[in-house]
Parts: sequence; C-alpha cells; structure tokens
Amino acid sequence: TSATTAERPVLGRMFLYEQPQLLTKEEHGGLGLSAVPQPYDFVRRVRALPLATLEFAAAQRDYPIVFSDSELPAPLAVLGIADDLNLYVDESGNWDRAHYIPYYVRCHPISFAAARDDQLAVVIDRAAPAISEEPDEPFFEGDKLAEKMQARVDFSARYYYEGTKTRAFCERLKALELFTTQQVMHRPAGGEEEQPIGRYVAIDSDKLGKLDAETLRALNADGSLAAIYAQVFSLQNWNRLLDRRARRGLPMTPAASAP
Repeated sequence: TSATTAERPVLGRMFLYEQPQLLTKEEHGGLGLSAVPQPYDFVRRVRALPLATLEFAAAQRDYPIVFSDSELPAPLAVLGIADDLNLYVDESGNWDRAHYIPYYVRCHPISFAAARDDQLAVVIDRAAPAISEEPDEPFFEGDKLAEKMQARVDFSARYYYEGTKTRAFCERLKALELFTTQQVMHRPAGGEEEQPIGRYVAIDSDKLGKLDAETLRALNADGSLAAIYAQVFSLQNWNRLLDRRARRGLPMTPAASAP
C-alpha cells in the first residue's frame, strides 16, 4: 500500500463504504480507530447484510438467510422486513448483544479491494466516524501496520477470502437448480387468512430431497450440505422477525421483496 490513493484508486463501489480509500502511510499515517458511542448506527437503516457460508451456522439461529436472486445469487442475512429498518440495532446505534453480528459489519471500516494492477490492497472507509486523528488504535507504528491494526486486517482478510468459497457454493447450487422464489406470509391481527408480504430466493427443500445419493455425498464431503440445511432451517426465523417488528409497534404492509 505504498502508492497514494490518487495513483491507485479503488475500483467499483463497496456496500456501506461511503468514502473508500486505499490505506497508505503517506495519507493515513496519523490516523487510526477510536471507540464511538453509536458503533452500528451506520447499519440502522439496512434490512439485509452479506453473509459468507462460514457464518451460516451462527446466523441461522437469529436471521432468515436468503439469496439476492437466482441468477447472481449471494447470501444475505435478513434484518428487517417491509422497509429499510434493521430490527437488531436500537436508536442508540447499538446491536442487540443477544444476536449474531455478521462478519461484514464487524470488518467495517476495513476491507480489501482490487487496484488497477489487479493487486489486492487494504481499504478504509475514510467517512467512518470511528476513524480519528487522535486514535485509540493508530493504523501505523513506524512504517508498518500497528499490531492491533494488523489483527483487524487479518480478520478482514479472512472474510475476503471466504467470499471466494461462498461464490463457488452459490454457483454450485445454481448449477443444481436448487433455487426457488418463496413468499413470506403474515396473518394480520384479527384476520382469518394469511397474506403474502414479501418474496425472496431460497433453497427448495423438495428439490434438495430429489438429489441423487452421489451428489448428496459430494455436498456432505465438502461441508456444503451443512450450509444448505442451515439456510433451510433459518427460514423459521421469519416469524421471529415479524414478532420483533410488532414489538416495536410498527405496522406491517405488503412489500415487493423481503430483503
């Protein structure tokens, strides 16, 4: 990361990163991270977050896990329904400690991106409130990353490389034609019939049950089958999500898509 941001701009856009910059000693040598009173306020209006397959086992206990679509599928943890409101972050900008916090959010404001020369570089969100000119944790010590910052970078690197496995997992499910569009149903208070309030893409349990033994053995051998069942089981959390919204006194209206 010795080149300046102007020489090696970040390619593309990064979800939740308002001002992504390549981390360099020249531009960010005096900066670092400090604790902020509202650490998760930046995702308070986000209804779904990216997930890696590594997270499925933990996330399925708390959130419905769905896919972005069936053509370019990417896993998402659903945090809200009917509007852009994260039901797990309160008005003080804190995440409910009883529930799993996705990797993508825990990495912020540090990530990785491709530069113009197709190399990977460390990225920071310069607009993040946690980045400070009087930091508790400086980015650099001398010419190298500070020890605590190196640990944060390593944590983000793990998530970045898990993304490769996650994309391969999704492509495999697509090739097996396991994706289907499903609906979230809700019975209004005093109503007799359930009404659809959203659509989402998920794994079809019926199609999964029709896979041949050889395919199932292969999915089990590489750990894919465990992630598949975690996603299927996670759909039981739709009712918990609806209950969580009701406890906030928020009305439920039909939506075009759940996540």
